Amino acid sequence: MKSKSMNEMPLSDFAYFPELKKPLEENKMREPVVSGLFYDPDENGLQKEVDRLYSAAKDKTKYSDKTFGAVCPHAGYIFSGKTAAAAIGSIMEADTYVIIGSNHTGLGEALAYSQEDWKTPLGVVETDKYLGRIFDGTWIVRDESAHEREHSVEVIVPFLQRKMGDEPFKIFPIVMGDQNKAAAEAIASVLIPVLKEEIYVKKENYEEKLKIAVIASSDFSHYVPEEFAKEHDEAIIKIIESLDVDAFYDFIEKNDSSLCGYGPIAVLMMAAKAMNAEAKLLEYRTSNEEKESRETAVVGYAAITFTKQ
Repeated sequence: MKSKSMNEMPLSDFAYFPELKKPLEENKMREPVVSGLFYDPDENGLQKEVDRLYSAAKDKTKYSDKTFGAVCPHAGYIFSGKTAAAAIGSIMEADTYVIIGSNHTGLGEALAYSQEDWKTPLGVVETDKYLGRIFDGTWIVRDESAHEREHSVEVIVPFLQRKMGDEPFKIFPIVMGDQNKAAAEAIASVLIPVLKEEIYVKKENYEEKLKIAVIASSDFSHYVPEEFAKEHDEAIIKIIESLDVDAFYDFIEKNDSSLCGYGPIAVLMMAAKAMNAEAKLLEYRTSNEEKESRETAVVGYAAITFTKQ
């Protein structure tokens, strides 16, 4: 593989960073691993970077307190940050964000959630222990090693931190090494009842319904000609908007799709159908749109919201 400089890298997977597949030493907090690679490692620098992206995405952002889910890209901010800002900026302000990503590294269990606190340059975010108890004993198991070197959840957390500001929130990270339909159904079967249930939590001197939102972390076409990427991604986005999970998996198989987070998207599609929600594309772009010179191979990024009717 031809060596590329940092400025040329479409930072959307681990193709250029094999060292990130090495397991970390055991720790009690999930430390950031792509800080300085995918986003600014400095607190002030990252705050300014994310705020700038939110500002740049303002015209594409459609906030609603009924938008309980979103598909969000997980590439380097220079490439997909505006699209990620549109997605996260549009989703409801929640008590807990369930972030479902793909497992690029192959480390850990096939379906794994994390309960460690997550650190970014912007501070520490707690994981939801209540949801941990709900998922305990299912096919989805606690395995911190699956999250140690995985970027698909990490890059979304700073957007949530800037979105929520001083408002407290938690995350519940899940990564999928197995993304087939049965795996997606296993997660959805646990998640949907929680989304539908009237759960109330005590806040100061009153009780309030627990607000849970779901983020499916995924990029779209990977390293293909731009025209092909746009045609392929337009077709699969239309299927996502239809919430037809069978057609979604059929398309992926027949077209040998390089969509990297199809399992997380399938979970969200299943949840959206159960919640009588509507899926809507906010923005689609490719990695070429942030380059001065056009590349022959691109990565596609989309922001898609799921809003209860």
